[in-house]
Amino acid sequence: MTITAFDLAAWRWPHVDPLSEWACKGTGRIVVETEFLDRVERLRLAYARPLIITSGYRSPEHNRQVSTTGDDGPHTTARAVDIRVYGTWALDLIRRAIDEGFTGVGVAQKGAQERRYIHLDDLPDAADQPRPWIWSY
Repeated sequence: MTITAFDLAAWRWPHVDPLSEWACKGTGRIVVETEFLDRVERLRLAYARPLIITSGYRSPEHNRQVSTTGDDGPHTTARAVDIRVYGTWALDLIRRAIDEGFTGVGVAQKGAQERRYIHLDDLPDAADQPRPWIWSY
């Protein structure tokens, strides 16, 4: 189910901050796919460590500015998340994410530790991209 009208009282994901982590960094808009955030919450509980979300939902116009995926990248569907993590914690996160049913894993592990992250999504198969799919940035 997609939720586009935001109601703070109805927010049911205690480990995801709706304003600082999930809202679009460019527009402040919040769009939620409840099944996806349920999956993120289950991952957080299985991982048993904080998940620092650096990018959740992105509006198409903001995504166009910050990503090569343009107006329709995975974050614009509210079914993608970038999590700041590195080293052995990143490998553990990837293992658990696959167990939880995430089908897209992007690995950005070069450079300064505070800029490293793992992208996770649960998108379906696409042309020439059978899922699960893993890539590096």
